[in-house]
Amino acid sequence: MKSLLFLSLTLAAGALAQTPITARITPQALAKLQQHSPMERLMSAKEGEATVTRPDDQSIIKQSMILHDGKNWTLVPKGAVIFVPKPMSARVDAKPVGTLLPFTEFLTQNRAWITTNEVSFNQAAGEEPLPAERAAFWAKQDKIVIAVHQNGPISINVSQSAQAITQR
Repeated sequence: MKSLLFLSLTLAAGALAQTPITARITPQALAKLQQHSPMERLMSAKEGEATVTRPDDQSIIKQSMILHDGKNWTLVPKGAVIFVPKPMSARVDAKPVGTLLPFTEFLTQNRAWITTNEVSFNQAAGEEPLPAERAAFWAKQDKIVIAVHQNGPISINVSQSAQAITQR
C-alpha cells in the first residue's frame, strides 16, 4: 500500500515538474503587444502636443546654496540664508564635501551653528517685512539663520527690509 502511494506521488510530481515548451516572442510581436497597452498610450506624445524639455544651463546646484560642516552638506534655495555671521561665512556656498543629507537631517546634526526662522508666505514674497528685532537677536547668536516655511527652507524675496537684515 505504501509503495503504491509512493509510486503515484512520484508520477504526479514528475508530470507537474515538466514545463511546457513555448515559442520565444519576436521583437515584432512584442512591439505589437505594446501598441495595445494602455500605459504605452499614456506615455507616448500625441501629434501636435508640446514636449517638455529642460534648458541645459539650469541645475538644482546653480539654483541653490550649499551648506557644509566638513563631513556632510545640504542644499537650500538661494535667498533662504538670511543671516550669516562672519566666522560662519566659510560654511556657506562652498564646494560640497562629504555626504549629501536632507535639510532636516543636516539641520538636526548642526543645531550648534544653524538656526531657522519661520516666515509667513507673505514675508517670503516680500509683501511683509521681517521684524527688525529678530535681526538684532541673530547678531548676538553667531549662528547662520535660514528662513523656513512649514519646516522647509524657502527663498526670501529681496526687499528693502530683507536687505537691511542680511547686511547686519
